[in-house]
Amino acid sequence: MKIISGKTIFASLVFLLIMSFVVNNFLNNDYFSTDKNKYKRSSENQDKMIGVEIRQQNKQGDKFLIIADALEEIESKDQKVILENSLTTIDQKGILTKISAGNAIITNNYNNFTFSNKVKITKKTRKFTLTTQTLTGTFKKGNYHTNDDVDIISGNTVIKGKGLQIKKNGEYIKIKGKAKLRMLLLQKNVF
Repeated sequence: MKIISGKTIFASLVFLLIMSFVVNNFLNNDYFSTDKNKYKRSSENQDKMIGVEIRQQNKQGDKFLIIADALEEIESKDQKVILENSLTTIDQKGILTKISAGNAIITNNYNNFTFSNKVKITKKTRKFTLTTQTLTGTFKKGNYHTNDDVDIISGNTVIKGKGLQIKKNGEYIKIKGKAKLRMLLLQKNVF
């Protein structure tokens, strides 16, 4: 019975390691690829970022935090940014506004927006919640609108309607079409 030396085992392992690199490199060569367009398609999608967190602050001191599953920037004159499953938090001098949407398109240097697919805006300190399907407007002027059904909760008031127009971040609110208003009255226990 022959005894295999340590040098022979080591040389065999080095040889196997080198051969595995050569074989792996050879098999991953484009000549053996059945779908050469696969590489082109994946390189086109490299502008799409997955798992995004953006922090910004404007000249007025308002802070923006945008968290999204995916972000895609499209270079054009209106600088279009497309977000998927986004949550935007705006801090305006301590007043937090949270905006969530399945899809968001932001243009004109983060000034104009179009939110869609389950839009929800919440201002906790003002006890305000707006829920709708789509919302379009501008951040700078605070004007936005929708033609979809809206549910608004503001303090102890609940409004359900069809269509909405808001100007100056809520100084002017108009429900288009029919709306239902329900006020929840506080009940005090008398002892």
